[in-house]
Amino acid sequence: MQKTIAQFRRVGILGLISSLTLAAGAAQANPILEKSGALEPMRDEYSFTGEAGDTVTIQLESLEFDTILRLLDPSGAELEVNDDYNGSLNSTIVITLPESGEYTAVAGSFSGQGGAYDLLVRAATDYEQVYDRAVDFMTSEDYGQAIEAYTAAIALDAEDPNAYLGRADAYWGEAYLSLGEDFEGPNSLPEEARTAIVADYETAADIFEAEGNVDYAFSLREQANYVRTGEYSESQAPL
Repeated sequence: MQKTIAQFRRVGILGLISSLTLAAGAAQANPILEKSGALEPMRDEYSFTGEAGDTVTIQLESLEFDTILRLLDPSGAELEVNDDYNGSLNSTIVITLPESGEYTAVAGSFSGQGGAYDLLVRAATDYEQVYDRAVDFMTSEDYGQAIEAYTAAIALDAEDPNAYLGRADAYWGEAYLSLGEDFEGPNSLPEEARTAIVADYETAADIFEAEGNVDYAFSLREQANYVRTGEYSESQAPL
């Protein structure tokens, strides 16, 4: 449009009419290629056969991008989707298959940025089923049920630090939900919950340290001390 106005200023109305006539003719010409479509982020599809009632774990992990995982049923309809599982940037779906047939796991990138990844489909363990139930309870803010489910998961596998951290979060959530605007941090916690959170943080710290993650273990112990005393340490104090 700016070009047309400039032409009008130079050559007057006849030049403008000539330009518009040429443009109209070009618009009416038969196109060489005309398509409609939709661009999607990077994705790969993998099919596997499942039986009705099978409970499977599907994991998509990458160190290079934020994963998103979808599961399509035998008809191609989306059955479940997961972006960040349990606070990580990796994706996991634990599901009991509703029918027999060929399912499709869709590995995708949340941002569209590609990279290396690992996709695994296998039978779900008892621990994964219970743990996933705890995650679902956390998502729905049913913190009492989440505490019970995390406790059951810990009984099945006491060496997963994430179950302790999840249960600690559930104690926090339960207290916050019950107190609402009166919640003012660790000092608002019931003593039983406060003690339980400290114990879960410290147990998770011990496991992480044994695995070689010393920095994260140190951070968790500082969090435990904050819950215990209600005060930040010097390294935690806000600037």
